[in-house]
Amino acid sequence: MNGDRAGRFRRAVGAAVAVALVTVTLWLAGPGAVGALIIGVTPAAMGWALAAAAGSLIFRGLRLSLLLPPGALGPVRAVPTAAVAQAAAVFVPARLGEFALPWLLRRDIGRDGASGVATLLVARTLDTAALGAWAGVAVLFRWGLGAPMALGAACLLLLPALLLPVTISTLDRWTAAREQGWGPTGLTWAGRLHRIRDGLDDARRRPVRLAAAAIACMAAWAFQWTLAWNLLSAMGFLWPVWDVVTGSAVASISNLLPFNLVANFGTLEAGWTAAFATMGVDLEVAAATGLACHIWALIFAAVFGGIGWLVLGPAKQGPEQNVES
Repeated sequence: MNGDRAGRFRRAVGAAVAVALVTVTLWLAGPGAVGALIIGVTPAAMGWALAAAAGSLIFRGLRLSLLLPPGALGPVRAVPTAAVAQAAAVFVPARLGEFALPWLLRRDIGRDGASGVATLLVARTLDTAALGAWAGVAVLFRWGLGAPMALGAACLLLLPALLLPVTISTLDRWTAAREQGWGPTGLTWAGRLHRIRDGLDDARRRPVRLAAAAIACMAAWAFQWTLAWNLLSAMGFLWPVWDVVTGSAVASISNLLPFNLVANFGTLEAGWTAAFATMGVDLEVAAATGLACHIWALIFAAVFGGIGWLVLGPAKQGPEQNVES
């Protein structure tokens, strides 16, 4: 009961912080400016933005297919599965939509719940590692090796990504030696870490597929940065490529903070605004473009999620339903 009460309290605090961040960002930008950016986009650039969003989704589907045993879920069906899972993760409040992926895997290929959650956690871990790698590279290209603080930040972002198996294994052993006596929250995170390690150990039995999944993660993020650049271009802002990658990466990293109500509103805009303002963009412009780009990205996620659900259709019946780990 105390754990449930603490969980509700944390979610309430997270929601309050998210609302406060959105309110401040909207106040800085001005609702009129945000609306003008959303409706004033140029069609040609938006076409490229839509193509970039589709490209990112294709590579996320490929990553999902590669993380599963061969033949469990082909890339063609993995793409709409990834689209539905992504839409659910974005739009269901308090990140509860993350569990759509294990449900979809159980529904379509009969993968048991524990294995589905392990697949989700490994996918998110690879995603975060790829994001850190991109952020580190972006910082180096943006500020160069001659900036000590930038070099230090790049190393902090790159090293955990490059040493992912070692990092996870070390954390798992450290946790296993100390988790006895931890409270409900600590045990929850310890359980997640154990499942991540188990999932990575399982994936490492197929090293070629795991390496390909990591490459697919990097490619998916590359298309995300292309999406951001094209959205800004459609709004009339032709900013340097590495500025856009750096600002977008910081915004994505800020989404990892536990302050979320729905659709990642608040944390993403705060990270975006802070990053671009630091790089010299006017504060009001940074806030307005962050909100406008986020809203267009949500529209794309909703469209692709709806199409993905239609493509998936009813649950598959037959031998594939018995596929397990």
